[in-house]
Amino acid sequence: MGVDSEGLGADPDEYIDANEVASILGLAHRNSVSTYRRRYPSFPAARPLGRGRALCWQRGEIVAWHEQFTNRRSEGGNGTNARLDDLVGATARLMLAHPGADIGIRQIAAEAGVAHSDLYRHAQSKDELRRRAVARINEDFQATLPATYTSMMADLEDVLAIVVRSRPALRAMASELIANPDAELVKPVPVARIAEMIGEDRVERDVESSVDPRVLAACMASVAWGIALFDGRWRRGMDLADIPLDQVARVMRAMLQA
Repeated sequence: MGVDSEGLGADPDEYIDANEVASILGLAHRNSVSTYRRRYPSFPAARPLGRGRALCWQRGEIVAWHEQFTNRRSEGGNGTNARLDDLVGATARLMLAHPGADIGIRQIAAEAGVAHSDLYRHAQSKDELRRRAVARINEDFQATLPATYTSMMADLEDVLAIVVRSRPALRAMASELIANPDAELVKPVPVARIAEMIGEDRVERDVESSVDPRVLAACMASVAWGIALFDGRWRRGMDLADIPLDQVARVMRAMLQA
């Protein structure tokens, strides 16, 4: 990625965006980069891209950090876990590209660059890889949501736009839920965090309501994610040119007054 921006040094071509960082790290989605930034204090610092909000990183720093990170895990006896991470990332990418499809072990091995005969040295089954992949997709999607109720409300239209852009992740998670409705949750679901934020805001403002924050969060998520999943079909069915997100945000803000 060539960068023509202030303050990036003499060689802007050495700077890469979150998509390329995710590719180097073997992550399923660019939004996982923000998770790495929070999780690992040693993660290379990002630079603002011009006067906008986008961030970029120096390629050499990312490559060096990834090599050190991989070596540390191997030295600590976690080489198998590193390969398992590769397999989970590959499974997640395939699920995002083909939601609802029956992804085979050979496809996963090929995507991860692992010999099919070696795959079971690192994972017990395809079901294990799918469970871990759904957890990773879920975590990546959750990382795109605002951290507080105040920021969610202030940028609700932007949040809805993020949800709409996350259709592949939502479809992958929905397909897995339909196929395995009783599967154990590996990670907290995003709707649980929304419920927590609503509850925290009520405590902060000393507001009481007869509506359980969990029920309210479930209704909000149903509206936002339902539109993201079925937007095209609903628009055709109702003969709508589009479903304006500002109007959806207005409805959701009204729900939050309950």
